[in-house]
Amino acid sequence: MTPEARSVPTARSARWVPTLASLLLVLGVGGALWGVAYAINGMTQAPATVRAPVTLAVPEVGAGWGNVQVQVPGVDVPDGWLAGARPVGLQASGVDGGLTVAAWGSTRVEQLLGRGDWLIGGIGLLVGAVALRPVLLSIAAGCPFAPGNARRISVVAATVAVVGVVAPLAPQVAGQLVLARTGLDRTGAFVSTVAVWPEPLLVAALVLAVATAFRAGEAMSRDVDGLV
Repeated sequence: MTPEARSVPTARSARWVPTLASLLLVLGVGGALWGVAYAINGMTQAPATVRAPVTLAVPEVGAGWGNVQVQVPGVDVPDGWLAGARPVGLQASGVDGGLTVAAWGSTRVEQLLGRGDWLIGGIGLLVGAVALRPVLLSIAAGCPFAPGNARRISVVAATVAVVGVVAPLAPQVAGQLVLARTGLDRTGAFVSTVAVWPEPLLVAALVLAVATAFRAGEAMSRDVDGLV
């Protein structure tokens, strides 16, 4: 089979890659705009009710998730209520004591942090899309190890790590602020610390391994070019 014949399937299979790169960029821009708009909209609602995740010190008390109201002995939320946890990290059910506190009289900071996961996630999606687009275009052009691709993939790895760790923290901090403002932190019913989960760091490590492979490919490509 001639080289020309072998290149036809590859060229055909790569046609969708530029489209994917464009769609990814559109998704990133849309996600960033949505995150910013959603966060700003929340800030304009202060001092209305704010909802944020909290964790019970006694997990067995929690039950349910979503909008199901939960009664905790000895805990009465002023102008508000407790409900099942929204899906935030591993706190997606009452088994681990994760609940949502809803309280009136919110501050702009509470509202911003309460929706901060969407804001940080949207911006992170845009950063990742911008970094990956040149990589995908170079792959479509038949030059996967083009200079800079390893660095761009490393940026994606760093973005995954930062967003994966920081985004879930923002609503948790909002929950701590609400507990302090309402005095619920003095009841002893809630955990006073925030949690960090390792899963995003593991994903980031895998992406960084891909970046390392691309860096080796770039070095080999430079060596080959030097021999030509």
